[in-house]
Amino acid sequence: MTRSLYAIGLLVLAAAGGICADQNKAAKAPPPPKPSARPAGPRGGGNRGGAPKMGPRPTNPANLAARLYQLSPGEREEVLEKLPPAQQQAIRNHLKWFDNLPQAQQRAVLGRAQRFAALSPAGRAEFQRQFRALGQLPPERRQMVVQALRRLQLLPDADRVVRLNSPAFKNRFTPEELHMIDTLSEVMPPPM
Repeated sequence: MTRSLYAIGLLVLAAAGGICADQNKAAKAPPPPKPSARPAGPRGGGNRGGAPKMGPRPTNPANLAARLYQLSPGEREEVLEKLPPAQQQAIRNHLKWFDNLPQAQQRAVLGRAQRFAALSPAGRAEFQRQFRALGQLPPERRQMVVQALRRLQLLPDADRVVRLNSPAFKNRFTPEELHMIDTLSEVMPPPM
């Protein structure tokens, strides 16, 4: 919905600019590019010309793929061969994503898995509950929560707490979403 309004706004601005332009010009400027569904630029936290930096996408550090990150390709295959074909493919795709991350982002993802493992059993269960709840949010709310998590990931623990407790941050999210962000951000390692 927001993207549609954004696209309509761009089209209105482009049309207004065309009406106001000097009509005696021989050559017209090309129309503005159409907004795409996904912003161009590097994925996984690249800085898109002034856009706030973000950490890697949130992943579930409890899934099997997270436990395979540090294994050699041969060791990974031994584990994968024991799984059903559909699950094998899903995990291979996830491992390919991980292997293609820059080393700094790989360290961040590995740090998440270590911090998850250090949680109490109740803390791990609550993390799992909130990670599942994240997937159940409407797409626009899920996107807002994920972006907040990716930005929080770049902050040291003390700064993350300050941001989470700021009124400006709290006003953007529902109490349930704030609990979700707080719980999921516990496994995010501070920047290295």
